[in-house]
Amino acid sequence: VRWIRVVYAEFEEFTRDAEFLVSQKEDESFDYVEGFVFCNNDDPVNGWPSVQLNPDQEFNPAHLPQTAGPVLYCLELAFHYRNSDQPSTVDMAVSRLVRGLGFVDGLISQVDVSYMGFLLRVKRAEQDAKANGVWDNPHPWLNLFVSKSDIVDFDRTVFKKMVKNGIGGPMLIYPLLRSKWDSRTSVALPEGEIFYIVALLRFVPKGPSVEKKVAENREIVNWCIKEGLDFKLYLPHYRAKEDWKRHFGNQWTRLEKRKANFDPMAILAPGQRIFKRTNQ
Repeated sequence: VRWIRVVYAEFEEFTRDAEFLVSQKEDESFDYVEGFVFCNNDDPVNGWPSVQLNPDQEFNPAHLPQTAGPVLYCLELAFHYRNSDQPSTVDMAVSRLVRGLGFVDGLISQVDVSYMGFLLRVKRAEQDAKANGVWDNPHPWLNLFVSKSDIVDFDRTVFKKMVKNGIGGPMLIYPLLRSKWDSRTSVALPEGEIFYIVALLRFVPKGPSVEKKVAENREIVNWCIKEGLDFKLYLPHYRAKEDWKRHFGNQWTRLEKRKANFDPMAILAPGQRIFKRTNQ
């Protein structure tokens, strides 16, 4: 696997390229496309050092334009190839795919790893977190689906203001295609073909700071509701039926019918407070 990260200073350019790549045919794009936000500073967890894949490379902020804001954006890409492929062939294929992208010149990091090595990258991060004791800390994570139509507003308020100093963990953001999801399931999605996953993966030391971070997550969700953003919270923990009805939207009636058909006594999932149990 050729594992690549490219950096953007402008959110609009980042989203344009990300949406383009995930919308291409499988043999005309990268085999893997994700993205994340990081701080425009030298913080080892949230800033420039968190981007480089090659340990022999350093992030050079001199390449950044003067217009760069408090946060930057990174597309993470992977190109699969066979051991028998010539290095020059791989280089040409990767160059062709990145040629039209609008990332900041000079801010590209890439490394070749085995396929299994790439698949196990998250496991290695988990092992490192367990080794240094971080894994046992509370994880007040926030996961959202946000519509394409609202993602610029979300970036302007949440990324550039609310969490501009980082969260002590990854801040993921990348587009998904609605047509890839099975419409027969009860999953609630924003409207439109393209929507974004946003994941704020906090690791917080035990103590008073945990409640503070939970409150910050709640502030973000409340802002989304107040501004009327088309978004969905996962995994949701709503306390009132009206919140669940808003979450499922036009799928609420279908969900009610399915519950009546397949779980009429509401035995399943009482803790979610969606449906009340009945003895009848």
